Amino acid sequence: MMTVADIAKKIHAFAPTALAYEWDNPGLQVGDYNQPVNRVLIALDVTRATLDYALEIGADMIVSHHPLIFRKLKNVTDPFLLELIRNKIAVLSAHTNLDVTNDGVNHKLADRLGVKNIDYISTDTGASLFHVAVYVPLDYVEIVADAIFSVGAGRIGNYRGCGNEYQVQGRFEPTQGAKPAIGKIGRVETVEEIKFEFFADSTNLNAVIQSMRKAHPYEEPVYAVYPQNRQSPNYGLGLIGEIDDPMSLSEFTEYVKDRLEAPFVRLWQAEKTSDAVVKKVALCGGSGSSLLSRVIGRADVFVSGDFTYHTFLDSRIPIIDAGHFYTEYPALDILSDVLSNCEITVVKLPLDRHDGSKLRTV
Repeated sequence: MMTVADIAKKIHAFAPTALAYEWDNPGLQVGDYNQPVNRVLIALDVTRATLDYALEIGADMIVSHHPLIFRKLKNVTDPFLLELIRNKIAVLSAHTNLDVTNDGVNHKLADRLGVKNIDYISTDTGASLFHVAVYVPLDYVEIVADAIFSVGAGRIGNYRGCGNEYQVQGRFEPTQGAKPAIGKIGRVETVEEIKFEFFADSTNLNAVIQSMRKAHPYEEPVYAVYPQNRQSPNYGLGLIGEIDDPMSLSEFTEYVKDRLEAPFVRLWQAEKTSDAVVKKVALCGGSGSSLLSRVIGRADVFVSGDFTYHTFLDSRIPIIDAGHFYTEYPALDILSDVLSNCEITVVKLPLDRHDGSKLRTV
């Protein structure tokens, strides 16, 4: 029997809460970590319609993209929260941590739009980078390296298993009480070693150190951890890439509308004509206006949502506003996939049952 804690562990292994922006509130919103879970409902938002559907299908838990609770509560008197509690429906959210994680919201949006050869628009996240060096006897380098890489270290962008090796000579003297793998108590030993260096993210640093120590033959491995004072390049917000077949701006606008199943989109052509060629595309699920200044000159068009009137007027790059809901709805497939091998029933809230899908122009 799986529990709320088991579901949270799966979600957070894929999108660690440490990646989230400081203002965000991902994680368990309502519920008991020890509560058994048989059926999970995946939704973008936790609204009245979401709760009604959860009750209809007998869900024990809702996993949403947008948090149910953003601000601190002074009391718990909201009838909606009380109804969730009375029906023992737990709520867990993965928000900006799911936005910026590798293979997260924007990667799914890129897949939906056929955008390839992608790079992050911004690497500003909650994750920082560390340089780690460990000294390993020659015969154990591959064993220790495999242990380190197995928990996510050594990844730089699209490359995995990255590290550097330098042959050195180690020197030590085991003292009373030591249990040396090499050498004897009270005798100075010199050993041919490899200084193995690699990068690790703050999200997995502790797991990397634990895995390294477990695989290392020494009772007390010698290692050093150096903060890099910069963001990790392995996570980020928004993506820039290319489509295989260039289209006109008007054709690409219709393509976006069709691929996202959006009832309408808004197009700002900037100084371009409708037949301007689109090859390079910038995108960001949800609200992407904060990234606009970072994509000017780097892409032919920017696809996102929630642009204001003056943001359109000030933009020197064409914008396709496909709406907050429709640019993030593909994220539900991610959450479903993460939980797909769990011994539970996972149900995705149908598009037409989401309140966000009912926004219309009249």
